[in-house]
Amino acid sequence: MRLDVVDLDRVKAALRRRMQLMAEGLFASRVFVVVNGKGGVGKSSLSVALAAALAKTGLRVLLIEMDEQGNHVEDLGTAGTELADDGHAQAAAILEGKPLVPTGEARPNLFVVPGGAALEDVVEELYCQRRLAGLCDDPEDQLAWMGMYACAIDAVRDEYDVIILDVAPGCEGLQLQALVAGEMVLIPSKSDPSSRKGLRTVARRFARARTLNAALRLLGVVVFGTNATATRVQTNIKDQLADDLNGAAPVMEQTIRHVESAAVACRLHGKLPQELAADPNLPPALQRSMKALAGDYRSLAMEVLQAKAALDHATKNKEQPA
Repeated sequence: MRLDVVDLDRVKAALRRRMQLMAEGLFASRVFVVVNGKGGVGKSSLSVALAAALAKTGLRVLLIEMDEQGNHVEDLGTAGTELADDGHAQAAAILEGKPLVPTGEARPNLFVVPGGAALEDVVEELYCQRRLAGLCDDPEDQLAWMGMYACAIDAVRDEYDVIILDVAPGCEGLQLQALVAGEMVLIPSKSDPSSRKGLRTVARRFARARTLNAALRLLGVVVFGTNATATRVQTNIKDQLADDLNGAAPVMEQTIRHVESAAVACRLHGKLPQELAADPNLPPALQRSMKALAGDYRSLAMEVLQAKAALDHATKNKEQPA
């Protein structure tokens, strides 16, 4: 008995088209993948704050939450609004071939495709597709299932300056989808062994995704949840992560400090650090912490754009004939 799964002919055609564009040097780099193999490393906070910071610069940003938990509605204060659809728009794009349409504009220039419980059906589909692919002899049929998100995203990618994929930590299928769809990988990591193990898990999946996505690059690792005053500790963490990466990507200079009171206040108010930093009703100590955290994200956004520009330049020079 054959499983009732999504037909991948459209996906295979989309993958062939993107490979041709890459070969011709016509594939613009604009999709960031924020991923770690371990949860609790600041992935969602980083994705939302980075997306908002980039949108603030005037870029048109699409934020896609590839996570069944659907935490972005709390970070952005959109719970209970029409922007919070529990992942249904995203699931419809992947499972029914509908256009990948954002639920709305959470902030000026920041368009959102939320995650949520509806992605459980997507994950189930990916597991079925992967099992069927293992029974195929044709290499294209073996790999095509990893390109379902790439197909949906490529159809809308030219409508945005930046697309950010925030990917669930525990689902290999979703992570492979994001890595095939994206071009630049940002890995948030803490200093603990589990976070660093999660980084190595991503590295293995990164290698597999590159069989379909030659444009995929490691942009860098972001050290998350540090003590801003412990510079020696920060240096040691960066050195450890640099050893783990073995030169494959830089550790970003800008770290993101840990301020528990600020994190709680952001979720409570449904606002970002850069928004609450201007709130005169916050206690003075909390407002100072919020301003410092907002500064971290603002500096990181600029560093990410600079790293992207450098990566684009290096890739262009590599593609040019000698």
